[in-house]
Amino acid sequence: MKVSVVVPVFNKAPFLRECFESILSQSFADFELIVVDDQSTDTSMEVVASFRDDRIRTLRTERNVGPAGAAQRAMDVAQGEYIIRVDADDINMPDRFARQIAYMDRNPGLGASGGHLACFGTETGTWRFPVGTDKCRAEVLFGNPIAQPTAIMRASVLRKGGLRFGDDWPRIGEDWMLWARVLQHADMDNMDVPLVHYRRGEQNSTFGSRRSGYREVILHDVFRVFGIPLSDTQADLQLVGLRSFKEPPTRATVRSFREWLDLMREMNKARGLFQPAAFEKRLKDAWDQLFFALPPYGVGPALAHYRLSDVRDPARLTYLAKYTMNRWLGRLP
Repeated sequence: MKVSVVVPVFNKAPFLRECFESILSQSFADFELIVVDDQSTDTSMEVVASFRDDRIRTLRTERNVGPAGAAQRAMDVAQGEYIIRVDADDINMPDRFARQIAYMDRNPGLGASGGHLACFGTETGTWRFPVGTDKCRAEVLFGNPIAQPTAIMRASVLRKGGLRFGDDWPRIGEDWMLWARVLQHADMDNMDVPLVHYRRGEQNSTFGSRRSGYREVILHDVFRVFGIPLSDTQADLQLVGLRSFKEPPTRATVRSFREWLDLMREMNKARGLFQPAAFEKRLKDAWDQLFFALPPYGVGPALAHYRLSDVRDPARLTYLAKYTMNRWLGRLP
């Protein structure tokens, strides 16, 4: 069989019909659809049962294990050459499967790939992910190189490398940990197109979550997989690069983060873990993006960032002045 489509389900009844219709009407039809009920307490499985299609298989977890554990149970029995991951509240574009399968067939060195997300619901716009194998690899220390709702994985790479989701992994960001492991065995990339309509709202697993908490666990794991030492203090600085602040950032925070980026640059020069130009670009992006997260914490941290920048863009001072004025006038929280 060419493809196994994996859909973990936990209390997604209101969204399942649209999701399943988008799967079963794909232009590529040679797949099995493995649905894993993670102990739902709503009518999710009744909705699933209403679809009469021989391609559908259903499993039920022995206990609620979260999306990673549920997906793994499906992946353990998947028969396809490729495994395509679908979130139960999303809508797949009609030719998603066909395009991704053709892309993986053309690029046998890839262990996994994905694409962009077209958001709808409480948030609109396109979430873009890095395009190019070097950029994907450089991204893994800072975020997800592939959006799990768009992922297609080569089953042989997973099985040969013994790569699996863990039941004890965080229930948010678990894919990031898997991608770090995939990158030890194969390249990853993204198609430069949206592949999924990604529903944003309260049903998302990240809704209302404190990102620094689960991201800290993930960072320690990802750095360990790459063999990069990471102290708790350094993890806090890496979180700054993700704009996830455990404490309000200060001038000292900004200075320490700049020093941390320099240390990471030297680490990569010594070890060659990441393609130099791609890694340098990712370090620069982390530094540049930080500036726009600082004004809510006062003028001091933002000015410290400006003074430490290699290129001092006056437009940033204008942005800071406008932000500060609007906040003073009560136009911003």
